[in-house]
Amino acid sequence: MLKRSLLITALGLCILSSTTGASAAETEGLVNSQEKSFTQEPDGTGGSILAKNKVHMNLKTYNPLLTSTYAVAKSSSDKKQDYIYARAKTFNGNGSLIKTNSASSTKADYIGVKTLNGSTYFRNDFAIGTHTFKLKGYKTINGQTKAYW
Repeated sequence: MLKRSLLITALGLCILSSTTGASAAETEGLVNSQEKSFTQEPDGTGGSILAKNKVHMNLKTYNPLLTSTYAVAKSSSDKKQDYIYARAKTFNGNGSLIKTNSASSTKADYIGVKTLNGSTYFRNDFAIGTHTFKLKGYKTINGQTKAYW
């Protein structure tokens, strides 16, 4: 009977831990994050009425146990963009650039980029994400996100 109750408890814990929606890889070492969302408005040049579009900017900083600290910038949209861009830059505590990395795509609704921090002392370090969304018939959106270690 004890084995059965231990098995049921273990199964219940497995189910509870898998229902959070975030994988272990997405949360392991997560230190800080910032997310912004904006509505991409029609620019008035379209011949027909265009529906509003939501865009999302996300930046997360990580300090995993056995690897280097890093930042991940993600740009996503409810509609495929003609051009979508994300850049992650890491800075030390006095504001000097450490590393930068960027990625862009056309005819896509998502782009993400990872940038290593490369700093052994990162207590005051921070990251800045730069995001761009361009879609014909809509206003271009540029934005920034910031997260600390």
